[in-house]
Amino acid sequence: MLLPNHGANPQLLAKSLKTSLVENSIDFSVNVNPYPALSKMKEKWTSLYEEILDYPHPSAGPFVQRAAEIEGVRADQVLAGNGAAELIFLIAQAYRGTDVLITAPAFSEYEEACAANDCTVDIYVTSEGEGWQANLDELSEKLNGKQLCFLCNPNNPTGVAWDLDTLESIAALCDHHHVTLVVDEAFVHFLEQPVSTVRLMGKYSNLIVLRSMTKMFHLPGLRLGYAVSSKGQIDRLKKHQPPWSVNGPAQKLGLFCLEQEDFAAEAAMKTTDERKRMLPILHKIGFETSPSAVNFYLLRERGEGKDPLALIKYLLSRGIIVRHTFNFRGLDGRYIRIAVRTPQENDRLLAALEGWNSR
Repeated sequence: MLLPNHGANPQLLAKSLKTSLVENSIDFSVNVNPYPALSKMKEKWTSLYEEILDYPHPSAGPFVQRAAEIEGVRADQVLAGNGAAELIFLIAQAYRGTDVLITAPAFSEYEEACAANDCTVDIYVTSEGEGWQANLDELSEKLNGKQLCFLCNPNNPTGVAWDLDTLESIAALCDHHHVTLVVDEAFVHFLEQPVSTVRLMGKYSNLIVLRSMTKMFHLPGLRLGYAVSSKGQIDRLKKHQPPWSVNGPAQKLGLFCLEQEDFAAEAAMKTTDERKRMLPILHKIGFETSPSAVNFYLLRERGEGKDPLALIKYLLSRGIIVRHTFNFRGLDGRYIRIAVRTPQENDRLLAALEGWNSR
């Protein structure tokens, strides 16, 4: 069975399950901001025509400068990329052929990028039984002999966010073992009170923090992200990046989005309120969920011997598209990942799940 590797691919999911999509389906498999993108971006779009007639700034200089000011670092500590995915592959290229540790469950691109660059990958798996938290003694043992470690915080797919003290403990462990720590913060803007490991940058030169503009600002088609690290690490990554990696319209709209703190804060508040409303209801009707702090969560049926594919197929028949977890290390398909969407859409999901339990 060829299930899609990512969310936002409902046609392939339906084909894999030998079914079809119903009219007016809602895609809960994609975890971008469920609210409309900034209307001003539509107004700006026509003015961006001139941007496609000339080569863009080769290293997205103005965008990088503003991102650096916001993050409180120097411009030579920031690298813009064609989405966080490009930056992940640049890191794997820069550490080609080394031993790498990936904390799981995690975004599958970490392992794919490392495999494409002949790295030897080891996995440290967190579990539901431990609240998806890290055991630092076990993690320290896993870090022996490694050169690179990937960690996603807030985590995709669990939505769990580790606190800054835990992250600093992990950064210190990596420093002790001479390991470069990559913290992917693609969903940090969805936290009720965003806390970033960029705050640790002055203390730990072995730290690379990844940011995505895609998720909060609903721009998956534009492709824009950036890395924050020491100048030495950024220079190392730049050696592998082609010029003009970030197109002109992306640079301009990225600059605009960097100034939209109010939009991000409002969207985070709305999704937080909805998540806090939804999870207790899901528990009441017979499901377990991960203790998510962001705009998506893991869900499984309570009890033994449950078939998540049957539930996924049922939800498709009710116009609800969710994300399978067969390609997440440590999950093995036992859960489904569901995005937090608008109240009306979430109510439709609840009705479908109640229907499943009352069959």
